[in-house]
Amino acid sequence: MRAYITTTIIGVFGVDDSREIIFYKSFPRDPERIAQKLKQSEISFIDEEKFVRTHLGNNGYTEIKKGDSDAEVFIKHNLRQLALDKKFVRNQAEFNQLLTKVNIELTKVKIKTAIGRDNLITHANGAIEELDKSINIFVERLREFYSMHFPEMDKAVESNEKFAKLVEKFGKRENIDDAELKMMAPKSMGADFNDEDIKILQNFATEINRLYKLRQDTSDYLEKVLKEIAPNFTELATPMLAAKLISKGGGLERLSKMASSTIQLLGAEKALFRFLQSRGKSSSPRFGLLFKHPLIQNAPEKLKGKVARVLAAKLSLAAKMDYYSKKYKADKLKLDLQNKIKEILSSK
Repeated sequence: MRAYITTTIIGVFGVDDSREIIFYKSFPRDPERIAQKLKQSEISFIDEEKFVRTHLGNNGYTEIKKGDSDAEVFIKHNLRQLALDKKFVRNQAEFNQLLTKVNIELTKVKIKTAIGRDNLITHANGAIEELDKSINIFVERLREFYSMHFPEMDKAVESNEKFAKLVEKFGKRENIDDAELKMMAPKSMGADFNDEDIKILQNFATEINRLYKLRQDTSDYLEKVLKEIAPNFTELATPMLAAKLISKGGGLERLSKMASSTIQLLGAEKALFRFLQSRGKSSSPRFGLLFKHPLIQNAPEKLKGKVARVLAAKLSLAAKMDYYSKKYKADKLKLDLQNKIKEILSSK
């Protein structure tokens, strides 16, 4: 015999093919708990459903289904009357109040569960991008400012971070303890700065170095979260590229559902739009953000497109593994990817 399990806001029903209610297990009369049970029921059997299933099995029902059926439609269509018959509510007004409260609680639950940890990746990546912009602006100002005092140092020190650390630590050009710069300082064309001038520059450099420290801390945190949420994807893509792809794709879930061709062109939307508008007259983009991946950077120009396709396919598979199976198989994926790339490069 066959029976169906139908879950509603008042409880769980066991119904047979003739729409007869065989068994009923009520929910607690608490909108918040009802909402939690309904949400949990979407992904697994809740206690009330297990109870009804056991009862049906003990009464000779060997085929028990949960989900869409004519029986479910019948129960939900007659739910108001059933709520009165089962004395779950006293009248229609009370049923309406219950329905409203449960829907409000369900909305709260959905909003709470919708904020996944992959959102942390998006915000951390965004924070790093904003920090990079701010640091670049401030360092440019520091270089221009300090060049009034020691212009030769601007060309001699390429690293912005090193430049800021030197200014913070030594201040005046005569105090800098660097072999190359010590030789330049006595012959510098720059103006002499007094202690107050140097103090302002050192304070400015200190704040820049704090931003560098914040960026490093955020980057370390981002890499940790990436390895927790998307270990396969991160291993194949590299941490910073993985963060950008997940952010651009709208989260790991959406990324896991994308075709590999879509992942390949993430970040190249403007170029793709121009190509489509030109009706094939301009060249089609071969990749977007993936261009920054070492495998594409190191590939010959004419093979970059093929490498991008293979890489995107593996990244698509890695995203699906991270989101659905949660199994770590990055080593195998990486080995397969390397072998495919070798085949492409050997066929040039």
